[in-house]
Amino acid sequence: MSNDEPKSPPRRDFLGIAVGGSATVFAVAAGYPVARFIEPRTRPPSGPTVVGKVLEFPPGTVKSVMVDERPVLVVRAADGQFRAFSALCSHLQCVVGYAPERNQIECPCHRGVYSMDGQNIGGPPPRPLEELQVSVNEGAIIVSSVG
Repeated sequence: MSNDEPKSPPRRDFLGIAVGGSATVFAVAAGYPVARFIEPRTRPPSGPTVVGKVLEFPPGTVKSVMVDERPVLVVRAADGQFRAFSALCSHLQCVVGYAPERNQIECPCHRGVYSMDGQNIGGPPPRPLEELQVSVNEGAIIVSSVG
């Protein structure tokens, strides 16, 4: 054997590189979902969206609709006034729904409870539901983001 041939690295060096590389890959693979969960979602404000006709919303009812791929609750009070709220719980973003037998909005994931004006009144939700703007134009109900 001549001394000009390249020397292969010792086995310990190879094992160290393999273990270190595997640990790095695992850390990145585990850390990415955590970073995505912690990072707040940014949504562009939605434009005005027609969600139905006034006649489709009798007084005293709540209807779930989609506005820009996100669930929204449209509430028509007994006096005929409209309000709209994001149907995503302020706790962990589960989809909330209207419970007519209790006349409240409820989150099925962790038993969060909201009043009909979107205020958090029970369970873990830290803040009220996001309220959206509602207008009526020529019999059409139009919902858009606040701000």
